[in-house]
Amino acid sequence: MNRIKEVITDKGLKLSYIADRLDCFNTSISMWIKEERYPTQSQLLKMARILKTSVRDLYPNAKRRTYWDIKEGGCDVEDKNQ
Repeated sequence: MNRIKEVITDKGLKLSYIADRLDCFNTSISMWIKEERYPTQSQLLKMARILKTSVRDLYPNAKRRTYWDIKEGGCDVEDKNQ
């Protein structure tokens, strides 16, 4: 379960304001609130910045993971230390 609606309400803001700042539709945010869809990583981080809160406040059960971009500059699968 997420707390997007509660955080927006607590900050005294409206969905339309957040949608304008994220350059998306109100319906997108409504679907995020209902968990019918999920924001992208960049939308999630930007929303947290707009609301001056953390991702954990928006999604209390979220787990932080590290993602690696292996497409940039190619990928060498051999371990040169062996």
